[in-house]
Amino acid sequence: MSYLAKSIALLPDRSGLFLSIATAMMNNELLRHLIATILYRFEKSVKGSTENFGNFSLGHGSRSPKAIVHHMNEVIYATRFFIAHETLPEESIPPLNFKKEISRFKVELNKVDQLLASQSLEMNYSKRLMQGPFSDLLTHIGQIAMLQRLNGDPIKGEDFSSNEMRSRPPKK
Repeated sequence: MSYLAKSIALLPDRSGLFLSIATAMMNNELLRHLIATILYRFEKSVKGSTENFGNFSLGHGSRSPKAIVHHMNEVIYATRFFIAHETLPEESIPPLNFKKEISRFKVELNKVDQLLASQSLEMNYSKRLMQGPFSDLLTHIGQIAMLQRLNGDPIKGEDFSSNEMRSRPPKK
């Protein structure tokens, strides 16, 4: 029995709540839902944006949307590499134009999702992914959304909690 399973066995069972949370974490369901959330919010933040928006800058050393998405690509690529190989990549990824950075991010995010679908991670490992790279990505999506507003193209508000996001089934 794994350490996680032993720890969960010691928790009181209140209508299966603890067991359900533990099972979801062990199967990476919550991480995969977070990936789906990141993708949804990312797509909303860049929807309809042009190459010109990619170069939009507030000045004073602030990053452009293109630079932010490139950084997000570095983060998600390094995360995928680390999950797969337990080490960080030695080489960085080259910058692309804004539209290609957007496409690359979606592809990398899908690769991480498929990797999470193919293996179970320990709870502490999952927590580190949530508080580290995945939270970082959400922060940067917020920056892009703010830059969209400052560039005169605000994102339409919605109740994100009512959206029916689902993690994708693993590719076979």
